[in-house]
Amino acid sequence: MKELVRKAFALGWGAIALTREAAEKLVDELVKKGEMGQEEARELVNDLLERGKKEREEVQKVIRQEMERVLGELNLPSRDDLLRLEEKVDRLLQRGEEK
Repeated sequence: MKELVRKAFALGWGAIALTREAAEKLVDELVKKGEMGQEEARELVNDLLERGKKEREEVQKVIRQEMERVLGELNLPSRDDLLRLEEKVDRLLQRGEEK
């Protein structure tokens, strides 16, 4: 049963949205049914939560990369570009005040 639960989460986005409370509730049901012991249940909860964390991080990485690609295609100035421009304007204003 433990492997069935792991496979079910591997097939979808279930582990990404899984909270500790939901994982513990799911695993408690398996313990009550006698399909796994308490220690095995704790390990499964920790495993599911860790898998969810890794999947969330991977999704965030993919989203970040896609955002960078799209922004690059739009040819928008970056934050660094704007800061450099602001510094240049400040220098020009200082020169104007000095004259």
